[in-house]
Amino acid sequence: MTAAPANFAQRVSPCGPADGDSDVRHRRRGAALEQAIHEAVVAELTEIGYSGFTIESVAARAHTGKASIYRRWPTKQQLVVDSMCAKFGETFDLLEGLQNSTTTTRDALLHLGRRMSAVVCEVGEAFRAAACEISRDADLATAFEDQVACPKRQAMVDLLERGVARGEVRPEAACELFAEILPSLITARLIVQNRAIPDDYLVHVVDDVVMPLIRPA
Repeated sequence: MTAAPANFAQRVSPCGPADGDSDVRHRRRGAALEQAIHEAVVAELTEIGYSGFTIESVAARAHTGKASIYRRWPTKQQLVVDSMCAKFGETFDLLEGLQNSTTTTRDALLHLGRRMSAVVCEVGEAFRAAACEISRDADLATAFEDQVACPKRQAMVDLLERGVARGEVRPEAACELFAEILPSLITARLIVQNRAIPDDYLVHVVDDVVMPLIRPA
């Protein structure tokens, strides 16, 4: 991930620079701008939470205009969820990359657990702030389910189905119930309990919890 500029966390005018002003030549564009906006979203959620979160504050932190954000994300719910997707994107890419590899199901789950832990640890406070609002914000809940939770579950099911084909997973275990075990344990420890996840903990979870439940008899 590209490091944020040194003054990235400094608060500036809530309105930010207006689109089309004399500073436009200094602004990021395309992927660089989107990354700066995603980073700003995580920083805002971490510092002030979801209730105080505004498009204006994100625009100010990302050093762009509000119009640049609204053109991409019409609502703050879409912006928040898309930023979470951007952070978890590499995890989904890892799952896809494992599909055609010779990596065992056990090692694939351990790789995945390490990657998920790193991402959740990085965005933990922001993720917690958004998650706490899901029960109160129907639009946020729907967007999160459609764009984050559902693809994650399906990717895990695909990994388990791959394990079935390899003879490493019993067919009955290639379903959403078993796909949620590892992500749920990681999320609960990091987000709910606010505890670190050392590598020996992940190895213990994979070897002594997940694999005994999914391995063929």
